[in-house]
Amino acid sequence: MKISDYIKNAHANIKKMPKKERFAYFLDYYKWHVVAIVLALALLVQGVVTICNRKEIVFYGVLLNCMIGVDDEAFLDGFYQHAGIDPDTQEAAFYTDLMLKDGNSKNDITAFQRIIAGIATKETDFVVGQEASFRLCAYNTSKLFVDLREFLDADTLAQLSGKLYYIDGAIVEQLSAEVGTEIDPNLMTSADPTKPETMTDPIPVGIDISDRQAFQSAYYFPDTVLYLGIVSNTPRPELCRQLIDYLWS
Repeated sequence: MKISDYIKNAHANIKKMPKKERFAYFLDYYKWHVVAIVLALALLVQGVVTICNRKEIVFYGVLLNCMIGVDDEAFLDGFYQHAGIDPDTQEAAFYTDLMLKDGNSKNDITAFQRIIAGIATKETDFVVGQEASFRLCAYNTSKLFVDLREFLDADTLAQLSGKLYYIDGAIVEQLSAEVGTEIDPNLMTSADPTKPETMTDPIPVGIDISDRQAFQSAYYFPDTVLYLGIVSNTPRPELCRQLIDYLWS
């Protein structure tokens, strides 16, 4: 018998079966095909829904050594309203999983590479950290943070008087020395970031936000000394200014 004749006979026999037997026959021979089609359709629908509901990231920050169990809803709601960010279609993404201590451990090196990569790709707008981790970023010879004298207006700088974190440009130049040059390991810690008058070339690159309770309670433990730095190539400078304004509003 030809295969075509066999198929015709099989179809004819199936038509003669009661409905229940036909259904059982269908399940026996085609159930996995149906399951595969249903799963494929479900994944397709899920993908379309995810894409349609995906929000545009309009602001990005790195929060170093953040506390576990971040509860930032109240802070972000207020910031969205202040900055005119539509929470239905847009969001601010704060990366809170990086731990950076003294720069010597393998984890520190990985974290620093992540920070550098985010800045190089113009993904990151600002960095917040405690004194030790912030100092490592501030004195990086790639000049990660913007000179706030070139970023903020005179009134805002005056408002932040006593809150600015300074680095000594002369020390940055020494750190940029050619490979092989002997460098004092205590060079970065030799300058007090709150006393620009003791520096050769004081540059304000950070803001002390330790007493900004709304931010601190959302991301850090109480009484943590925190500094905020705006990255030098931020693609969203106006939102950075809005953040500073919101912190002091």
